[in-house]
Amino acid sequence: MAADEKFSVEIKTYNSIIDKLNEPAEEVKFTKDEKTKLVLHLKENIKHMEVMLKKSGFLKRWLYKSALTQYKSLMENKFNN
Repeated sequence: MAADEKFSVEIKTYNSIIDKLNEPAEEVKFTKDEKTKLVLHLKENIKHMEVMLKKSGFLKRWLYKSALTQYKSLMENKFNN
């Protein structure tokens, strides 16, 4: 996938996000493009988890609900517009 030029910009963006998150800095500053991509994927993950939560059994529902709560909390507290 790294050789495909169509995805090279995406790969650079996500590598930049990972590098910034791995830094020991107390506050992380994202570029507009990085923030947009990260928020988009968080929203998509929330939608997917809500669908999976409805379809799953007891144990999976318990796990999905915990992860969904964390994703929603992250969106509300860190990426509110």
